This record gives sequence, C-alpha cells and structure tokens, in this order.
Amino acid sequence: MNIKDIVEILNFGQFSKPFLNYMGEYLKNESIKQHEDVINYIDVLKLKWAAKYEEALEKVENAITLSKKRSINYLLLAEKMDVLVKLSKEKEIKETFDELRNGFSKLPRYLRGLVIETLRNIREMYYESNESMEKVRYWSEEYENNPFDKGFILMADAREKKNEGKYEEATQLNIEAFKILKDVPHPSGIVQALNNISWWLKDVDKSIALNFSIPLGFYLGYYFDDDNCKIFNSLDTIFQVQKENNDPMIYETAFIFSKCLSKVDKERCNILKRQCGESINQLKYCVFNLDNSYYLNTKTLRNFIKQEIEKGQVPIKELNISKRTLNDFLFGKTKQIKPNTLRKIINNLEFEINTSLAIPIVKELKKKDIDKKFEENFYKFIKLKVENQLSEFFTSYLVHYYKQEVKLEKVIKEIESGSLIKERCDYYTRELINSIFEETPKIDVDSLLTNNQRLKTFTNKDITFKEHPYYSARKILVKRFMKDLNKKNLKEFIENYIGLDTKQKKTVEKFIMNYGRYYDLKDIPKEFTPKVPKEIDPFVKKYTLKRKPSAISFYVFEGEEREEFVEICNNF
Repeated sequence: MNIKDIVEILNFGQFSKPFLNYMGEYLKNESIKQHEDVINYIDVLKLKWAAKYEEALEKVENAITLSKKRSINYLLLAEKMDVLVKLSKEKEIKETFDELRNGFSKLPRYLRGLVIETLRNIREMYYESNESMEKVRYWSEEYENNPFDKGFILMADAREKKNEGKYEEATQLNIEAFKILKDVPHPSGIVQALNNISWWLKDVDKSIALNFSIPLGFYLGYYFDDDNCKIFNSLDTIFQVQKENNDPMIYETAFIFSKCLSKVDKERCNILKRQCGESINQLKYCVFNLDNSYYLNTKTLRNFIKQEIEKGQVPIKELNISKRTLNDFLFGKTKQIKPNTLRKIINNLEFEINTSLAIPIVKELKKKDIDKKFEENFYKFIKLKVENQLSEFFTSYLVHYYKQEVKLEKVIKEIESGSLIKERCDYYTRELINSIFEETPKIDVDSLLTNNQRLKTFTNKDITFKEHPYYSARKILVKRFMKDLNKKNLKEFIENYIGLDTKQKKTVEKFIMNYGRYYDLKDIPKEFTPKVPKEIDPFVKKYTLKRKPSAISFYVFEGEEREEFVEICNNF
C-alpha cells in the first residue's frame, strides 16, 4: 500500500476513517520505517477529524520536516493549511498557500485534485477576486471526471459567485456539488454544500434558507456522531435560520445543540464558543424539558398573558379559572403557576408564535401537541405484535436524546407483560412512541428552490411540532441494524444493553449508527475492506449481523474505545 492507495480512499473524506484505521494497522504490522510517511499522514488526518487542531498542527509540521517524498510533503502542506484555517492563523495560511501553489506543477497528477480543492477555497476566502491564480490550472477534463475533485471545485466556484453577490448562481453550483458528492459519498462535502446555501441565503432569502435547513439537518444526523466538529457548525446555521423564520423546530434544534455541546470537553467548548458564540448564548432561552412541574411567575410570562387578555379576545369568565387565581398571577402575588392552569389560559387565547415567546408557553404548546398525537399513536402502537413494539420503541429510544429521561427497563417490562398504560406514560415516553409513526421527510433539493411560498405564521391554535430531520435520518440507520438483528435474540440484546453503564451504552450506540451508515457502501477495493476480526466474530454470528458493515463499523473505533467494544461483545 502507498500514498496513491490512500488518495483513492480519501475520496470519501472523513467517511474513510475506518478504512484508514484498517490500512494503518496493516502498515504498522508490515514495517513502521518503510511506511512512516504514510502513517504520519493518516495520523494527521485523524487528529484533524477529531478537532484536535493544535495537536494536528504540531504533528503535521513534524511530519513535513521528516518527509523525504515530495508527494507526501505537498499533501501534508494541504492538511497544514486546512488546520491553520480552523485555528484562524491568517498569516501562516497565506504563507502555506504560496508554498503549495508554487509547487503545484511538481505534484503527480493523481494528487492534484486533493490539493486544488484546498487552494481554490483558500483563494476565495482570503484573497481579493482580482488576485490571479494563473499559476494553477484548476480545471481540466481530469478533474471533471473525478467526482470528488469536481464537487469541491464547484463549491469553490460557488464561493466566488457568492463573493460577487450572485447568490442564485452560488446556490445552483452548491446544489450541483451536493448531488455529485452525495453519490460518492463524501459526508463533509454533502453537509458543506447544504450549509453554504442556508448560511449564505439567511439574510438574502430566508424562506429558501429555511427550506435547505431540512436536508442539512437530515444529512447531519445521518453521517456524523454527536461530538463531530461538523455537527456544531451546521447546528449553528440551522438554529440561526430557524430563528430568522420563527420556525417552531428551533426548540428541538436548540435541544439537540445543547445535548451535543454537553459531550465535549472544556477546551473544545471554548473553541466552539468563539465559532458559534451567538447561538450558544441563545440556547438557554430555547431549551426546555418536558417535566410536568410548575412554572415560575416571571415578569415576561405575566406581561404577555396580561397583554393578550387586554386585547379582549374572550371574557375573563371563559378562561376556566377563577378571577382571584388569575389576578393573583397577573399582579405577581403568586410566585408560581401550575401547568394545567397556564394551559387553560392559553387555550382560550389566540396569538402568533415567535422565538421571543416565554418558554413556559412554548412548553405547554409542545406538550399539547404531544398529547394530541399520542391519542392516536398509542393505539397504533398497542396493536403491533410485542416483538415489533420492542423493536420500534428501542429504535426510537436509541435515536432521540430524550432517552436520557426515559426509564427503558420499566417500559420494556410493561411492553413484554402487556401492561403499558397510556396514562402512565410520561411526556418523554409519549414522544418516543409518537416518533415511531412520524414520516421520514422526502429530500428533493431541486424542489426546495421552487417551493418559495410565503412564510407561514404559526399561532397557538395551529402550531405543530414536527420531528427534527436529524432524528429522522438516525432512525433509518438504526432500523437497518434492527432489521438484521436476530429476532430470537432481540429481547436478550435489549436486556444486555440495559445492563451497561452510560459510557458502554454510548459505545454500542455508536456501533449501531455506523453499522447503518456503512450498510450499502459500494466500490471499496477488496484489499481496503476490513474483515470481521476474531474478537467480535461470535457477537456478529449470534445476532446474525451482516459482516461487511459490522467490520467497517468496528474499525471506526480506536484505542480504548475499541477494547471496550470487544469486552462488551464478549459479555453479550
């Protein structure tokens, strides 16, 4: 194996991680000295993908110093420039850009596609449009025929059009890039193209920007783990676009954003605050739980209710609460208000929904929406065979962040014994059951441009909280795993999962998600495709899992995480 082999796999971008892990182990077992340059390059990629940018920069600079091969050296320079962008080191970026551009003609042809994409994007980000790139011939039939090269060059062209204020042309180029990179597939490119459209249009055509936030959320959930750096950049975009449009889905985006943020360390969190500070600061105004407790009588809440009542929509006597209770609340004599009391009040009013609405009101509207859907969905759920109830609920559980609040063991026992009762289901359990019957959104990017209807203004009478596409995508992944899982061992698998600690559960969930992600991946050369290692072979056979996605998913893991998964498999 050599650098040319790696370049072929890198067409998948970050999706190539398990193949690089597999190849890296093979190379290390062969001869470290012989393959030192290639191993160093792989290590730089993995550090960058893990958002360990300072470590990646140190590693890449050392690797450049040690490298004796021109081809590896220029690939390392391209990675160095990408890391410098993440660290916002503009002076060093331009120095590296000039070095890479001046040496471009010396590169082997098979490497030029990887490098040209980096050069074009840096040029559009940091240089004036009249500064020439005549030293780099960035378009040819060779690039045209390589989907990876073509997709990223189109995105660089789109950035150029955006810089010229030609947003329609920029959008079309990003759509074309998205379609090409989706067929590769190249997850980072897919998400970047959609993110570009939503972010660039949010202040130009916010309704189209909102349209594209749907596939952006979908592919974000489909391809990336919770702590991936791509997650935060795109959630930032989705959050801001939804805020501009007063879209009710903003509350679920904020919830997802906060859950992902809670999983990163302090150093990484500080970096994210610099990158997505505006959204992160606003999360606290949009995140709420579904616990059925009381609400504090805040000035914002009572002033809003007072304002709406004074509009004279309905007589006070029709609010279904006593005048004394209402007055004590409106004049701040009572320090809290019960959820059912607040719901009685807002049920008799009609007002527009916007993102400055007091959270207790949004929360009651969300709970009301859950209740309405649950009335129908609970009976659909009960009619399923017990085996299907277990499979569907467990799928919904794995997909949603609500799982942290659901007592899975209790619900599973009630399903198995036929004692699950509607009235005993809390709001988190209800939401998971509702999710089972949510339709997966149809993603057609071309229609998103023409579906430019006047933005809908929601009121408390017609608002509905649709499932976030982030969750819809993940259900597809988990269902692939559940479909292959031996149904005779389904109950045992769930029981074993319940017995794990939090960290172990996360490891199993990651394996399941990646099993679904790599399920239908084709065109991987046989010599690069991992084989099921003997350590997990009994686990794969017992639960009748497909061997190819099992092996690839296993090689997504590294170090302690891989050792932990092997131990879990032995216990299962």
